[in-house]
Amino acid sequence: MRNIAIDISEEELQRVWQAYQTLQLFMEKILSPNELYHTKFLQGLQEAIADVHNGKIKEVATFEDFIA
Repeated sequence: MRNIAIDISEEELQRVWQAYQTLQLFMEKILSPNELYHTKFLQGLQEAIADVHNGKIKEVATFEDFIA
């Protein structure tokens, strides 16, 4: 695959991002997580959820919480 350069405005980028989010929400509604994600990712996600539940790590809600 070759690299290409693109030049888009901030407004166009925002519309692309909104389209991406719309597609993501749609896909999540019609497909199960097993169809959307690789097995290793799902295993890691389950481990992280268990770690939060067991108090090994704390859940963060904001980027500021993450870097604190």
